[in-house]
Amino acid sequence: MSDDTQRWKDKYLQLVEQQEQLEERWRSHLDLLRRSLVRSSYAVDGTDPVIEQCMHELREVLRDDVPEDRLAALVPRLERAVLDTERRKQERLEHLSRSLHRLVAQLLALPLPREVRQPLKRFARQLDERAARPIELPALLGELGDFQDRALTLQLAETRGSMGLLGRLFGPRTRGAEQLSDAGAVAYSEVIEADRTDLPEPDEAALTSRVEPLAEGDCLPPIEADRDDLKEALSLEAASASVVVAAPAADDHDLPASPEHAYSAIAERVESALYNLLDGLQLPEHHQSQSIALRGRIQQGLNWYELVPLLDDLAQLIIAVADQGQREFESYLKQLNERLAIMQDNLRSAHEGHAHSRETAQALDEQLRHQVDGLQSSMLNAKDLPTLKHAVQTRIDRLLETVDTYEQQRGEHEQTVGERLNVLVERVASLELAASTMRDRLEEQRQIALRDPLTELPNRAAWDERLELEVARQQRYGGQLLLAVLDVDHFKRINDSFGHLAGDRVLKIVAGELRKRLRKTDFIARFGGEEFALLLPETPAEAGLNLLESLRTGIQNCPFHFKGERIQVTLSGGYTSFAEADQPEQVFERADRALYRAKDAGRNRIEAG
Repeated sequence: MSDDTQRWKDKYLQLVEQQEQLEERWRSHLDLLRRSLVRSSYAVDGTDPVIEQCMHELREVLRDDVPEDRLAALVPRLERAVLDTERRKQERLEHLSRSLHRLVAQLLALPLPREVRQPLKRFARQLDERAARPIELPALLGELGDFQDRALTLQLAETRGSMGLLGRLFGPRTRGAEQLSDAGAVAYSEVIEADRTDLPEPDEAALTSRVEPLAEGDCLPPIEADRDDLKEALSLEAASASVVVAAPAADDHDLPASPEHAYSAIAERVESALYNLLDGLQLPEHHQSQSIALRGRIQQGLNWYELVPLLDDLAQLIIAVADQGQREFESYLKQLNERLAIMQDNLRSAHEGHAHSRETAQALDEQLRHQVDGLQSSMLNAKDLPTLKHAVQTRIDRLLETVDTYEQQRGEHEQTVGERLNVLVERVASLELAASTMRDRLEEQRQIALRDPLTELPNRAAWDERLELEVARQQRYGGQLLLAVLDVDHFKRINDSFGHLAGDRVLKIVAGELRKRLRKTDFIARFGGEEFALLLPETPAEAGLNLLESLRTGIQNCPFHFKGERIQVTLSGGYTSFAEADQPEQVFERADRALYRAKDAGRNRIEAG
C-alpha cells in the first residue's frame, strides 16, 4: 500500500473516531439536559395543580423515552397552564395592590404628624412598583403594619384610651406596640398555613366585628369599613404566601431583586438576533420553506411563550443543516474511499502486468535460444544443400513466428496498461478537484466561524488565534507590540433610549470607522458586546497613543442619527505594550485596567496601562 493511500486511510479513520466522540458528547449533553429538566420540574410542585400534573407527565416522558407525539401534545397544555397561572398571579397582585392602596389612603386620611405622613406618602408612591414583585409582599405588609402601629400609638395618646385603628381592625389593644407586632407576625404565619390547607374563607362575622365604625366622640375621622375589600385583602395575602412563604431577615449577601421585564422591552433585540441567525444559515433548497415560515412567525410578533417553540424549531433547522453538512462530508469520504480502492486495484494490475511482461520476455529469450540451437543442430546434421536450405528456412519461420507473437502480446499489454493509466489519471484529477473543493468549503466555514456576523470584524476566536501568532513573532524576532482595548461609552443608555436596533447600527458604524482608520498591519476584533480589542505590531507607545486618539476623535466627530435624532457616541480606551516575558493575559489585564481608569476619569479618553 502506498504512502498516499495509507495517509488517506489514517485520515478517514481519524475523522470516524472524531465523529464517534462528537456523537458521544451529544448523547452526554442530551442526558444532562434531560436530568436537569427533571430536577428543575420539582421546583414548581405545589404552585398550581395543572402545572404540577403537566410537569409530572413531562418527567414520565423524559424518563421513559415515550413517543415524541405525547411530548408534542404535552407542551401546548403546559404553555396554556403557565399562561393561565401567570394571568391569575397578575390579577391577585393587582387586587392586593388596590387593597393596600385603600388601607394606605385610610391612614393618610388621619391627622398624622409630618414625620409619619412623609414616609407614608413615599411608601404609597412605591407601592405599585414593589407590589408587582411577590418577594416584596412580606416587607410591604411589615412596613404597613409599622405605619399602622405608629398611627395607632399617636392616636391612642391623643384619644386617651379610645379605640384606635388597629383596635378596630384586629381587636382591642391590650398590649404594647412590640407585642402587637409579634401578634401580627403570628397571624400572618397562620394565614400562610391556612393557604396550605386549601385556603378557607375568612369569617365574615369576625371581619364585621373588626371594622365596626368608630364611636361618637372619637377624635378620629370616620373610616369607611369596606368589608369586601378587607376580606379580599386577607385572602390575597394568604394566596400570595404560596409565592413568598416567609420574609427572611435582611442579609448582607442577599442579591437585589430583579423584576421580570416585559417581552416588548427586548423584542427588537431578539427578533434582530433571530433574523441574523436565519441570514447566516446556508440552507439547501428543500429547507428554504422552513426558513420562510420561521420569518413569517417572527414578523407576526412573539411573546415569551411563543418564543420557546420558535427557538425549538430554529434549533431543529440548524441541526438539520449541520447534519446535511455532515452527510455531505461522509459522502465525500465514502466516495474518496471507493476511488482510492479503484486506484489501488489499478496499481496492483499495473504491477501484475509488469511482472507478466518480464515473464513474457524471459519466455521469448528461451524460445529464441531454442530456435537458434535447433538451427545449429540442423546445419550440422544436413547431408546436402537442399536439406540444409529447408532446415534453415523452417527454423527462420519459427523464429519470425515467435517474434510476431511476442510483439502482438506486447502491443495488447501496452494498450491495456495505457487505458488503465488514463483511468488512473482521471481518478487522480477528480480526487484533486474534490479535495480542492472540500478545502475551499472548509476554509469558507472557518472564515465564517472566525467573523462576527454583526460588525463583520474578526471575533473572539480569531482574536485568540492572531494574538498567539503576534506574540510568538514578537518573542522570536523582537520588536514592539501594542495591545489596546476600546469600549463604547454609555452603550446601554443607547439601547434603552433608542432600542437595540439602533445599538446594532451604532456598533456596525463604529466597527467600520475603526477598521477604515487602521493600517493594514494592525488587527482589530470585536471582543464582546460593545468592546473592541486591537493589536498594533511595530508600534511605539507614543505612536500608539496618537493612533488611538485619532480613532477616538474620529468616532466622536462621526454624525450618528437614528430616525432623524442625533446620537452622541464616544469611546474610552486603554493600551499597553508587551514587555519581555509578558504573558498575553497579563498584558490584556493591564490594558483593561487602563480602560476602567478612562471610564472613571469621565469617559471619552485614552489611558496608558
